[in-house]
Amino acid sequence: MIKEQSILTLLFICISFGVYTQEKIVHNLSKAPASLNPSFHAFKDKTRIGVLTEFASQNQGSHSQHKYAFGSTSFEEYNFQLGIDLFNNTLNNSGFNYTSAAISYMYKLILPNEWVLYPGITAAYSNYRFDFNNLTFQDQINIFTGQISANTIDPITASENIGYLDMGASFLVHNDMNMLFGLSVKHLNQPEISSRESENNINLSMLVSGQFGYEMDLNEFGQSKLPEYSYLYFFNAVSLQGPNTRLDFYQEMILGNVSLGINEHFNFLESASFSEIGLATSITLETFEFGLNYRMPFGAQAKQFIPNSLELFLVFDISRFKERRRKNYSKFY
Repeated sequence: MIKEQSILTLLFICISFGVYTQEKIVHNLSKAPASLNPSFHAFKDKTRIGVLTEFASQNQGSHSQHKYAFGSTSFEEYNFQLGIDLFNNTLNNSGFNYTSAAISYMYKLILPNEWVLYPGITAAYSNYRFDFNNLTFQDQINIFTGQISANTIDPITASENIGYLDMGASFLVHNDMNMLFGLSVKHLNQPEISSRESENNINLSMLVSGQFGYEMDLNEFGQSKLPEYSYLYFFNAVSLQGPNTRLDFYQEMILGNVSLGINEHFNFLESASFSEIGLATSITLETFEFGLNYRMPFGAQAKQFIPNSLELFLVFDISRFKERRRKNYSKFY
């Protein structure tokens, strides 16, 4: 029946794209890496809060909105850091909503040669909601008048809530000059995400991701025409989940308190491959940074499934020591 076919189609979309990409709602990872690896909350022992939202228009006319908020604070006298992450993903006019709240604990270890290690653990609770009562089906539309009836000849209506506890582990190691490495594992307990109506049990596969960052000083001796504090920052991430792989590459030029960057993303799914490219910019004023990232599908196949999207973010550095506030705009300052 029409309604059953629509429900199955929506479930396929949500499972194929929502479940795998729920950790990827933040496309500008170089600005919000803690969304992928929570140990980044402890980077440079800062106290920060931030919000990020992405707007995307689907080919079918639906609009999705992804929201992410985070906060972190350092307890230096006890050598640990706490971080909080809040996610929300909605697909308007479809009845799909995903929310997640996570808290992370990172411990600080001083290593030889001015390296610092932050191992961390994360506990989260996530919830999927599918509300098919909000959908409009073909038999409700009068093709002559365009009016939509509140009734349908198919009496099937459904709503589903799937909630689960989630565990993760991560670490970050960096020096105070120009280099960092990270590794994170999400869904360590592989939580069950099956619907009550499902005949088969479905567990969320572990997501393993590795990160690498490197910064170059473009005006170390102040002799070029570039601003005094100018840097080139590279950030890369490789993520694996089941048979799926994602590669993220970021190149950011920091010119004083302004940054310009490009980013490339390659998705290798079990039955398809997609590429994306993004353009990013930001400005830092005293204790806060504001910026955006515009993402576009690359290639004919990607354009059929991936919409253009605009991502906005705002981050406040509220560290209690004034000398922690950005002066030379280096990632490692």
